[in-house]
Amino acid sequence: MKSKIILLSVLILPTLIYIYFALGVPKAFRAPCFGPRHAIEVTDKNGNPKTDTAYFTITPFKCRTVSNAAFDSHQLDGNLYAAIFASPDSVLDVIHYLAEDLKMNREKYNYARFAFFCPVDSNTVTLPDYAKDLNLGKDTAFMLYMDRAMFDSLHDKYYFTPDPARKKDPWGSRYDAVLIDRLGRIRGYYNIRSVSELKKLREDIPFIHQYDEAAETIESSTIKQERK
Repeated sequence: MKSKIILLSVLILPTLIYIYFALGVPKAFRAPCFGPRHAIEVTDKNGNPKTDTAYFTITPFKCRTVSNAAFDSHQLDGNLYAAIFASPDSVLDVIHYLAEDLKMNREKYNYARFAFFCPVDSNTVTLPDYAKDLNLGKDTAFMLYMDRAMFDSLHDKYYFTPDPARKKDPWGSRYDAVLIDRLGRIRGYYNIRSVSELKKLREDIPFIHQYDEAAETIESSTIKQERK
């Protein structure tokens, strides 16, 4: 009996420790979900109605890449990514510190992808490729181009959407990086011209990734237990 208890502890303890550190921190409200939310009616596992919260998610969109290939935002589904809006005339100021941080802390960003949004017009001669300049691979970063109207619409209505429940907007400037989780929810805004904000970004990326993995583990374990 004693040996069974020891064996059970060896098997379960690591999982409990992982879940504790992954799911215990959110109680401190780190990396919350931003944007407007509303209550919805759902049913629990027993079919009983209950109220849940529906979080704001990014609306799907289509545009072009730097190679003029078609891009569908569904390519980002299931991935944690940082969205960065930058016009050609401001990009050097916006991504300078990000470039330096990527050089020194590249492994800290391994769980995230990048989506760079850039407006184009009929006078645009050459299309800059910020992803290439930052030495980010094709599977890691997407250089996205669209007309100014679509650029402004995605920025103002979706990624920087107003939230009536907040007295103050969570972003500091129009050029903050926006962290989107694998479900399309907004999880943070970061001034990438600030060293301290970049530090927060690279800490939140693995945190959210680990939290999502732990949540999936718990959900999967619950389903298996219900089937027994």
